[in-house]
Amino acid sequence: MSRRILHVSSAHRASDGRIAQKQAKTLADAGYAVTVLALERASGTALPAGPAFIEHAAPAARLRRFLLRLPWLLAYCIRHRFDAYHLHDPDLILVGIALKLLGRRVVYDVHEAYPMVILDRAWIPSALRPMLSRFWRMFESAFVRWADMTVTAHHAVEEQFPNGNVVTVRNFPILEDWAGKAGTLPMAERPHRVLYHGDITAQRGLFTMVQAIAEVDADPPPILRLGGSLSQSLQEAIKHALSSGRTEFLGWLNKGRLAAELSQARAGLILLHPTRNYSVIRPNKLYEYMAAGLPVIASDFSHWRRVVAEEGCGLLVDPLDSAAVAKAIEYIFDHPEEAAAMGERGRKAAARRYNWESEGETLLDAYGRLFGGIAASPAPAAPRRS
Repeated sequence: MSRRILHVSSAHRASDGRIAQKQAKTLADAGYAVTVLALERASGTALPAGPAFIEHAAPAARLRRFLLRLPWLLAYCIRHRFDAYHLHDPDLILVGIALKLLGRRVVYDVHEAYPMVILDRAWIPSALRPMLSRFWRMFESAFVRWADMTVTAHHAVEEQFPNGNVVTVRNFPILEDWAGKAGTLPMAERPHRVLYHGDITAQRGLFTMVQAIAEVDADPPPILRLGGSLSQSLQEAIKHALSSGRTEFLGWLNKGRLAAELSQARAGLILLHPTRNYSVIRPNKLYEYMAAGLPVIASDFSHWRRVVAEEGCGLLVDPLDSAAVAKAIEYIFDHPEEAAAMGERGRKAAARRYNWESEGETLLDAYGRLFGGIAASPAPAAPRRS
């Protein structure tokens, strides 16, 4: 029989790229019987063939997530026997502890540098953040030593854990999802558009992008296209910008609509603010733009510079300086041949180095070691439940 693996998340959707499209799909294709237990998929997204999916509704608030959702997830894990439980959120450490006490095999997936995330969280009182960050670092490190395997999304996160069975599987893009998505329309013939796609928040540069596009001197007037998830309160906060004609909110984009946007854009924006977390990790969006062949305008962090500057795939700016961002956008508009060359250099770098195809092999090797080199033969996927 195939080894049975359950991916569990209390915060990520079943359609999450790292969980479903990459890890679960890769393991299922290799012969593991994989089930994903996560929040309801994002509207308009498709789930990959191979893994089984069990979707649960998102709780209304953090407190309800901890008091009601975690016990429900733990009960499910206890009732259903799997060969490994792959946990994707920091609060699920509590589930992992219970499962380890019951003799189950636990894999902990660390998506972010959580001690740094705590220091950046505005909803945590500032006086408590340093203490909570130190506590979490010790608590998480202790669990990593106990877990059967820990998978980190960034080498900088792996360095937090000197002990334990730790492997880094970076969240690089699947090349076939992005190759050629920027289209064949020459840069000089494209409209004066720049694109951002993903979760849209203040820390991810929303207000800087909106202000920068208003400052760009170009004819015809430039347009910032925002694709992704944007809260109602933030939509209200940029109401004036949305009515100006220079900023457009598109909602979440499926693959077809995203490909169309990429083919019309002249640059992809990724202007995350200098939080403690973002200063040590590189977001997947950077590599997705590169894989699509789109030049990037990115935050000038030393950690990011080693990719953007060394590969020559875009421009680096102060993400808090809207004037600097505006000048970078103007440069891209005024130098279409160089912009196209940046995009091509990024595409080649992604194909050579920054892609899921190589990271997926790392994941399979790690699971092979976890199970003593045995993956078993492929098994039919269980039916999906919605």
